[in-house]
Amino acid sequence: LYQVGSGEDQIWLIHVYGNTGYDFGYAYGTLLRDQIHKVLPRAWAHFEQEIIDSLKDLKLPKWFEDIIVDKGLGFALDFQNDLVKKYMDEEIYNEMRGIADASQVDFKTIVRLHMLGEITRGRCSLYGLWGNATLGGKTLQLRALDWDVDAGLQDYPVVTIYHPRTSKLGHPFANVAWAGYIGTLTGMSSFHLGISEIGVSYPDDTFGDESMSGLPFIFVERYILQYSETLDDALSFIADVKRTCHLILGVADGRLGTARMIQYSHSKVNFFDDQNLQPLTDWHPRIPNAVYCGMDWLCPSRQYKLYRAITDQYGQITPELSIKNITSIVKTGDLHVGVYDLTDNIMYVANARGTDEQGPMEAYKRQFVKIDLNIEFARQ
Repeated sequence: LYQVGSGEDQIWLIHVYGNTGYDFGYAYGTLLRDQIHKVLPRAWAHFEQEIIDSLKDLKLPKWFEDIIVDKGLGFALDFQNDLVKKYMDEEIYNEMRGIADASQVDFKTIVRLHMLGEITRGRCSLYGLWGNATLGGKTLQLRALDWDVDAGLQDYPVVTIYHPRTSKLGHPFANVAWAGYIGTLTGMSSFHLGISEIGVSYPDDTFGDESMSGLPFIFVERYILQYSETLDDALSFIADVKRTCHLILGVADGRLGTARMIQYSHSKVNFFDDQNLQPLTDWHPRIPNAVYCGMDWLCPSRQYKLYRAITDQYGQITPELSIKNITSIVKTGDLHVGVYDLTDNIMYVANARGTDEQGPMEAYKRQFVKIDLNIEFARQ
């Protein structure tokens, strides 16, 4: 257990080792017991009220809305867990059980927390850049998370480095989240893969339908980091997995030197590179050696803003330049931002202002922390 960064922009960096998911979870819960006890009650109370207050805006199935209204959010999330359980890796539940046992937190509460993402999602931004788009031809990826800064998650930011002791648990990877949260929204792997995601509120008719039954997307993303060794592995998994909701995913491969954007839904999936990127409009033009999406699928102003920021810096883009002249100009990444150098496996992370901290609220305006994952993955 370390703290990295400086001043108020520090992040907990933890290493967990194990032969089972339970081993991972017990180590995690032991190291972060105090933080978990502080963040979970506040986050749960906030999301419960937020979801009830904004139920009509979430575009959930009517029958699921009725369950929330009639039975409460806890009951609804338990029901959702029943729908997805058969698609989940048992080791994920074992990891949650380990966290619950070590931190003395209710197991059911931890499971419920991990079902929230399918309901709330988030409006975010991403890019994957390679070759002529970047300085020195590096493969870079952006994951800007525009979600909820009022739940207090950013008070306890955590980067977890997983070290499997057996191949059945995959290979080392880094997960960027908050105390008590083991789903993946942001992260990189020891195979130089990175993941990004955007929740889609404004799709068009090229998307398929949605389903409450399937593998929750936070565990689709985690599986890619934990088990995929190449971009093709990741894309094959996405094609074959039981998908749920409308999303845009980004996967970049620093070894192969390229990236893909994925239009994701329960019944349809489409894969895009720089030659066939969609939607193809005057506010979302194609850029050589780049895939990108600003905030949503049909979001002309933010899409074009990201396009302009990338093309204005084209050929000179580095992680530092991205932090200075892309996310801060586009104004994306209020809860947290990850910029990945997948060529050298270095991650740059910023979090929103914590409860008792000073300075700007949005993560994209704050100090970034640089983490050399070559060093972290090698720690034994």
